[in-house]
Amino acid sequence: MLVGRVIAKKCRRLYPVMVEGKFFKRIGNCFKQFFTWLDRKIGYGARCILSRHTKVNDNQVLFFAFNHMISCNLKYISEELIRREAPVEIYWAVATPAKNHVDTKEILAKEFGTLSSNDPHVKELKAYVKEHVHIIQRNTYEFFQIAASSKVIIINSLLGDKFFPFPVKKNQIVAETWHGSLGIKRFDPAHYNTNMSWPVAAERTGRLTSYCISNSTFEDAVFRETFWQKTPILKLGHARNDIFFPQFAKTREYLRSEFIDDYSLPADVHFALYAPTFRDDHNFEVYDLNAHQIVEALKKRFGGDWRLLLRYHDNDKKNEVSSNTVSSNEVIDVTAYPDMQELLAITDVGITDYSSWIYDYVLKRKPGFIFAMDIDEYNNERGFYFRLEDTPFPVARDSDELAANIAQFDDALYQKKIDAFLADKGSIDDGNAAVRIADQVLAWTKG
Repeated sequence: MLVGRVIAKKCRRLYPVMVEGKFFKRIGNCFKQFFTWLDRKIGYGARCILSRHTKVNDNQVLFFAFNHMISCNLKYISEELIRREAPVEIYWAVATPAKNHVDTKEILAKEFGTLSSNDPHVKELKAYVKEHVHIIQRNTYEFFQIAASSKVIIINSLLGDKFFPFPVKKNQIVAETWHGSLGIKRFDPAHYNTNMSWPVAAERTGRLTSYCISNSTFEDAVFRETFWQKTPILKLGHARNDIFFPQFAKTREYLRSEFIDDYSLPADVHFALYAPTFRDDHNFEVYDLNAHQIVEALKKRFGGDWRLLLRYHDNDKKNEVSSNTVSSNEVIDVTAYPDMQELLAITDVGITDYSSWIYDYVLKRKPGFIFAMDIDEYNNERGFYFRLEDTPFPVARDSDELAANIAQFDDALYQKKIDAFLADKGSIDDGNAAVRIADQVLAWTKG
């Protein structure tokens, strides 16, 4: 069905292209696309042969995050395995690994947050990372070898890159940990209009997923209505959200002090994070928040010195330099910061439009606000699972309204709305998800 939609979409463009006088140019592009398609088909066939002749190692775990970084649920599951010095070989597929790369600050952030750097256990963990944690480049021959030989493959979106699929054997386990949880955006085929290649790859991912790891009854339903209609669901929680709970207070303190030192900021500074999601047409006009006005509103309502952290979606990174309009002396661009959850850990106020991160951040119970200039258009473009007005977050369509919502913020009412929202969605996150998931991974690997 999806393939037919792709063909129909291309056919509809044929006559307009002829009118524009670009027919043969388009035909030339079609030939290029054909050979690219043929190359991909040959590649997949070769990967099938490689997979059939590669033995699965029962103690091998591959982590593949959609942003090709050490991040999201995968990072925190990996950290828990490292903390235990688990009897497994951990492989991370990333975009551009450095030679002999082991980024201990990235992987062991939690340990440095709770242990002294002179603690013998930290030295043991570093030794474990050096021997048992391997960083490989995605879509290389080595990557496909590891994918074919890993007992457990843990993902948070697609199974591999959409144009570089690989086969999965019956004795391998694919665990989907999804990068959203209580998120408002629909992403089923009927609503995802960015391109058709992603839903095709998502359908394939759904067929090959062994288990979905969920943090709520709401997410269970989302899995069921999208690409995992029959996949077994394990209600274990999202490991990335552990960082918001009291047992990780020292971790948050460590991350905050590191960030303040990196940017030479005063120790008592407060952070507001503005991180909108992308638009299918990559329109930056809808992000036009008045940074100075909002920082002044935060100072007046909550007191103290404030900085606005700005983070655009991965899909908008390439357009940010030419299109960004959110700027002032109080703005720090953190779009390139690898781990969103670490940013949320140090954030005092969250601001977004329709991004799912604020439905993780709600667990921290800090003030959150919606700034959505194009609510009606976006609802028609992608659709919502629930109304913005039914969330705990005050909704604004422009900077003036957002500043007013900040000025009138009622924390007691906000906390009651959080309680009702989490109860309605059936959230089970409690700060122990990484422990539960690591237990499950070790059961799969017999570790």
